Amino acid sequence: IFLTAVLVLTCVMVYSIGTGGRGDFVSSIAGIITEPVQRVSAMISAGFGSFSGNFDDIEQIRAENELLKKKVREMNRKTVDYNDLKAENEQYRKLLGLKEENDMYEFLASTVISRDGNDYYAGFTLDKGSADGVELYDPVITADGLVGYISGIGVTSSKVTTILSPGLEVGAVDKDTRDGGTLFGEISTAKEGCTRLNYLSRDCDVTVGDIVVTSGFGSVFPANLIIGNVKEIRAESENISLYAVVEPTADVKGCTDVFIITEFEGQRSVRKDSIEGYRTTDETTASKD
Repeated sequence: IFLTAVLVLTCVMVYSIGTGGRGDFVSSIAGIITEPVQRVSAMISAGFGSFSGNFDDIEQIRAENELLKKKVREMNRKTVDYNDLKAENEQYRKLLGLKEENDMYEFLASTVISRDGNDYYAGFTLDKGSADGVELYDPVITADGLVGYISGIGVTSSKVTTILSPGLEVGAVDKDTRDGGTLFGEISTAKEGCTRLNYLSRDCDVTVGDIVVTSGFGSVFPANLIIGNVKEIRAESENISLYAVVEPTADVKGCTDVFIITEFEGQRSVRKDSIEGYRTTDETTASKD
């Protein structure tokens, strides 16, 4: 095609010279023939220029994207640090409040590191152990109330049995009426997130909404720790006595930060093999249990 175009142009030029020239006509013919070639050439040049510009833009965008990713990672790290600090400050603020209300207690802040998904009674493991001064049967609470006690212990971790469990028995009383009984759970009430105040006399004055607290008998738990509120009163199957379904004020199944009471007035040693056989001295076993 190119050779044909050159041949046609050559013929036209020869003809023009031989006829004395018709410059305008020849120029017009030449323009008509060469214009498409020039247009294609210009488009190719513009394309290369645009591609080169786009390539530079892509590199710039990529660099900006990496910078933004770095900033996002930094912001996420700062957010995590801030949330951790905020949670820690809140925990110690609650601890300070508890200390002011109970100046005879010694507290140790601790964090839940695992929960046993197969435990109907919501037992869990803490990040504090014997190396931190934790001992078996130390009470475990939150700022809202009693959660349970230390039932297994390792060097740097410990297991908690909660008040939802039948393996934990607590002397408890109605804060208003002083009607007393023994608090321990069972599977039916644990499924409701509740526990039971058992052995109430049939003529007791306990009513729905009353606050239940520890009695202090037995020296495992100090007196007047809030346990929960009476949700319902039911008769035992033998119809001899009553029991109250108690809803804990502490979030037993969902708590993440707790306090271990390591010392309180009247505390004394309890036989370490008296509660469901928990005698764990190895950290790995404590975590596994």
